[in-house]
Amino acid sequence: MKIRALGILSGASGDREKGEEFVVDKEYGAGLIARGYAEEVTEVATEKTAKPTKADQTKE
Repeated sequence: MKIRALGILSGASGDREKGEEFVVDKEYGAGLIARGYAEEVTEVATEKTAKPTKADQTKE
């Protein structure tokens, strides 16, 4: 499970800075999330579909 530290962490996962993303086992990560020390990182598609602007539209 990939998580992001919401503050400075020190423990079984090592020393982590606020905002640092790292991978831990699911049970340990769920515990950190439940206590408010971390949040799960979900991978999202980086490519977004852009809406055409007026300049992009061609006149017929």
